[in-house]
Amino acid sequence: MISAPACLVRIGRRAVPVLVGAVAALLSIPALAQNPSFGQNAPMAPQGLPPAQNATAPREVAPPAPAPQAAPTAATSAGKRRSFDFSVPDFGSAPLRLDVARVEVVQAYAPPQQMPNVEHRMIVSPLATMDDWARRHIEAAAPGRDDSAAVFVIEDASVVTEKLRTRKGLIESLIREDSDKFTLRLAVTLQVRDRLGATVGSTSAEASAWRTVPESMKDSDRSAVWHELLIAAMDNLVPVFEANARAYLARFLK
Repeated sequence: MISAPACLVRIGRRAVPVLVGAVAALLSIPALAQNPSFGQNAPMAPQGLPPAQNATAPREVAPPAPAPQAAPTAATSAGKRRSFDFSVPDFGSAPLRLDVARVEVVQAYAPPQQMPNVEHRMIVSPLATMDDWARRHIEAAAPGRDDSAAVFVIEDASVVTEKLRTRKGLIESLIREDSDKFTLRLAVTLQVRDRLGATVGSTSAEASAWRTVPESMKDSDRSAVWHELLIAAMDNLVPVFEANARAYLARFLK
């Protein structure tokens, strides 16, 4: 048996013999703890290659591609509310040409500007609509000849609100609401006056349109309803007026 070399270590004033081999073994223990593979001939992985993965480790799954969105169909496009058209069509046929020197339009109706009337709140005024129509569809066939005139009088262009109160029980009051009724009326008269101002012929026409709406309807929707009433009333009035003018003022037509 080979004995390990010994040396003397001075501790204080005494020299203590210590085995060199034992000291070396003690010094090598921390190195082995820090590097367990110390002393093993493990193969080195070549540089540039990714490290090998454990066969039992879960693989990363790529997220699924987003599904393509369907193009908007006609049904979805129609579901979007479109802005209301407040234009006024050109009612009637060719202008009425009368054997007079001038045409005069008189607005005999004056909106009261308060409830129950609401025509002053309309986007397109019934009074202005009738005035514009008469100036474009009634013409003087003899301008400057004398003082004869065709006088178009707007007698009514109102929209009146009526509250419709229904008698309801407790349950009905929760599921039913009161309604508002809007009635639009148009009334006009056409007079033919000679050069002295005497009325020598006249005709008239009138029309109305009405609708009931929920009391809780928004103002924007009410404006659309009022305009639809105006278009409906004009569509009824103009044919009647033109037919009456050709029937009762035939001798003044050119």
